Amino acid sequence: MKNPSAPPWYRQPWPWFLIALPGAAVCASFYTLYLALSAPEALVRDDYDRNGLQVTRHLEQDAWALRHGMQAELRFTANGLAELSLRTPDRPPDSVSMQLIHPTAQSQDRVLVLTRDTGGRYTAPCTRPVGKRYLQLEAAGEASRWRLRGVLEPGGEAVARLLPGDA
Repeated sequence: MKNPSAPPWYRQPWPWFLIALPGAAVCASFYTLYLALSAPEALVRDDYDRNGLQVTRHLEQDAWALRHGMQAELRFTANGLAELSLRTPDRPPDSVSMQLIHPTAQSQDRVLVLTRDTGGRYTAPCTRPVGKRYLQLEAAGEASRWRLRGVLEPGGEAVARLLPGDA
């Protein structure tokens, strides 16, 4: 026998609550699919190539810099300059290329070309970037024999050391 005072099922809160849980999961899965298809794939920023199913990393530039004891120090000044001091075994290049690589957003990557002044330091106009950046230094122009890497941490000093190999 029916209870005439009981409302129909669609006027009860519990069936809608039980329907809402799987409905929210379906909506979230469609949103996740949208994010996966709309975001571009991140590019690998290093010297990698693919040999069959094996990925090979080329480390010749890092090994050359390590053998010759190369290192550098990057400093951001208060007047908006990036200053670099470079220790190299042979004649220093006239200009160097510094990549400031954002850990996640490729659109925030920057490339600085620092030129050598009469004092032997390399300078370029640049304010200190906000947040963490990976640094990669090479000779500008032609293919470089060496490469130095470092990390610029957020906060703290505006100085980063660049060394051969993984920083």
